[in-house]
Amino acid sequence: MKRKKNLALYIDGENISAKKGQAIKKLVDKRGVIDYGKVYGLQKDNHTKAWTDFTKNVDNMKDIRLYGKPQKNKVDDKIKKDIITDIKAKSNIDIVVLASSDHGYAEVIKQLRDAGKHVIVIGEEKTPACLRKAPNKFVVI
Repeated sequence: MKRKKNLALYIDGENISAKKGQAIKKLVDKRGVIDYGKVYGLQKDNHTKAWTDFTKNVDNMKDIRLYGKPQKNKVDDKIKKDIITDIKAKSNIDIVVLASSDHGYAEVIKQLRDAGKHVIVIGEEKTPACLRKAPNKFVVI
């Protein structure tokens, strides 16, 4: 039986190294099939450009490059906006996976859970307690 595409994946490329991309993909594949995924970074940030190669090898993944001057929380704010917009538009999504160790996502995670979505956060050891406690499941990568 073919598994349904029921999972949305968002990766904060500024916060999680592309070296962890395959480990994230492996964890995600155990949970569901990616209907769509996005990895974010600034256009002129060489640190996050390694994610571009990752997206080329993963079905339904987009590399989102933000343009313009760097601003505090620019990438985080775009991810939060996209999560809410995308989930409203795609009713088939049951699972939302966020790869980040940034505390700023706790509120959007609460909104997702209130909407009945199963939320998984994949983060590093440095992830603050507020982000570890916000999702249904937290996984250290």
